[in-house]
Formats: sequence, C-alpha cells, structure tokens
Amino acid sequence: MEQIQNKTYVWSFLGRISHWLLVVSFFSCFVTSFYENMLTLHISLGIVVFGMLLMKIVWGLIGPKYARWSDFRFALKDLKFYFIQKIKDRYRQIQPGHNPASSWFAFLVTWFGIVCCISGFVLYGIQEGNGLLSFLNDKYISYANGLDSIHIFLAYLLLIMIATHITGVLIEQFYHKTNMVMAMISGYKRAKEEDITTTFRMKLLGSLYILLTLVVAYYTYLVPDNIFTKSKFQKVDYKALDADFHFECSDCHNLFPPYLLPSASWKKMFKNQHEHYGEDLELEDSLVKKIENFMVTRSAEFSTQESAYEINKELKNSSEYTITKTNYWKIIHKDIKKDIFENNIVERKSNCVACHKDFEKGIIYDINITYPQNVIKN
Repeated sequence: MEQIQNKTYVWSFLGRISHWLLVVSFFSCFVTSFYENMLTLHISLGIVVFGMLLMKIVWGLIGPKYARWSDFRFALKDLKFYFIQKIKDRYRQIQPGHNPASSWFAFLVTWFGIVCCISGFVLYGIQEGNGLLSFLNDKYISYANGLDSIHIFLAYLLLIMIATHITGVLIEQFYHKTNMVMAMISGYKRAKEEDITTTFRMKLLGSLYILLTLVVAYYTYLVPDNIFTKSKFQKVDYKALDADFHFECSDCHNLFPPYLLPSASWKKMFKNQHEHYGEDLELEDSLVKKIENFMVTRSAEFSTQESAYEINKELKNSSEYTITKTNYWKIIHKDIKKDIFENNIVERKSNCVACHKDFEKGIIYDINITYPQNVIKN
C-alpha cells in the first residue's frame, strides 16, 4: 500500500465492506420490525447483521493489525486519559486503530448484537413456529413474551449506543478536525503509523464469507418455505376434516379456526343456537353438538400457535367468545384505522380473510398479511 503523507491505511477494504453491510442491515432490520408482513425480510436482514458481527469476532483474531482484538485498548486508565486529552487538546494527535472509547464500543456492540440476533432467531422459532428452531415452539411458547422483551430491549440499546458512537464521530469530524468520517470510506486515518497489509488468504476467506452470508440472506428472503423460514404449522383442509363444520360455520361469515378460542368459549357460544349474534341457527341439536365437539377438541388449549396461546391465556377464566373484543386482538390491530373496518372492502372487524388470505385454512402468518388496495395502516 502506497504511503500517503500524514495518513495511515488502517481499515481494509473487506473491513469497510463488512462495516457498511452491518450498518445498512441493522437499520433496515430495525425499520422492518414495525411491519409484520415484512417478517421474512426482517429475518433475512438479521442474518446479514449476525453474519457481519461474527465476522468482526473472527476478523479480530485473524485479520490485519488495528482490526485485531489484541490491538484494542480496554484499560480503564487509558479510557480516562483519552477523554481528558480529548477535552484539553482540541487538535491532539490521534492514534490509528481503535481508541479506548471505540474499543469498548466495538466490543459491547458486537456481543450485544450477537445476543440480540440469537434472541431473534430463537423467538422466530418459539413464537412463530418458523425456521430451524421451530421445534422449540411446542415446549417453550410460554417464554415468547419474555424473550420478545429482551430482543426489543437489546435492539433499542444498540440503537442508543450507535447514536452515541455517531455523535462521537461527528465531534471528531467537525470539532477536532480529524476527518474521521472519511476513515471508514477511504480506509485512511490522519495518523502517523505503519500501514496495514492484508494477505491473499485474508482477502479470499473474507470475500467468500461475506458472499456466503449474502447468499444465505438472499435465499432466505426469496425462496418460499426454505429451511430458515419454513413453518411447523401447515394449512388445514377443514372441509375434509368435517364437512358439516365447514359448511355451517362458513355459510354466513369467515370460517374461524377452532384454535382461536378456548373450549369454554366455544361451549358458551353453542349453548344457545337460537341467539347466535342475534340470529337463530335453526340447526338440529345433534348437529350443533357434533360441531361443538369438533371445535372443543381443537380449541386454543391444544394449539401452540401464537394467537391461540395469547387468546387462551387472556380468556382462561372467561367465557367471552367474541375474538375482536379481546385485548390481544385490539393490540395487534391498533395501527389499523378504525374506518377501515367499515369500508366496502373489509366491511367489519370479523372479516379476517380480507387481510389474512389463508385464515380459513388455519394460517395467520405475519408474512401472509396482505392489505387490500386502498386499505392502509396508520
């Protein structure tokens, strides 16, 4: 590498590529977390984040000088001295590589980020029943909310840490005049030390790893039902299971999967067929009993789907059977404008198939949410 006067080549091309891939994928991942129908994209971006964080760890062991963990400065006395000098000497001479503050930042962000990614992948398996860890759903669905809180907390913690880091970089750029912003673009820092060198082996392994990470993320997002996103929950042919249930319970409204209410709620609903939301079903008692048994034996208690678990938990000591009155339903639909449920497309809150295309087949995947034309969220 040709020496540039008063500058040191600090960050390799692969180091900069992985850095910016991490930045873009993290912020994109954060944004997509607010859109349930972008869950697959969220997971794919999470794979890139996870991959680049793992690369930071390995690159810190086998990469060039300044990127190695052994070059980081973690001593608290160095951290104290760094801030004192930063305050006292506006135009101090900066060192190549990570200063004590950025050393701690890089270390903490890497490990907090890895834990955040792992919690997200585990949550995807437990809460959604999707991906390589979907087998955890049956046994650990009760831990989903707690894990979700940890995942969200870490995401916001990382966001705060990154904002603090950016603030520090901008202070260096505009107050200390160190041209710090360009360092992660050009690879050069305004310092007087020896340039780094990257071996062919480093370049080859680093390039292949980055390419592999992007291919896995691309595959995860574009290939339906792949090993990283496939759900343990399959579509149900309710007509084949019970033709009477399918016909009688879909004649006037959507066919509601039995797992959306606990058994007590179904029993209360069928207790008086003559007062079914203001209508008389006019069915033979034996048929009513047959359909009731079908619903009860497949009720929320027997499902580990997220909606079944949450509704069953909420209605455990209640016989409420109007799903749209549950707090769970209200929370997950809080961003939908109220007038949407009254327009000529959706018409009513109970018309679930308007957005959940496989609802009547027992599937309420986040990624299957498709808002009808002219129907938008707040």
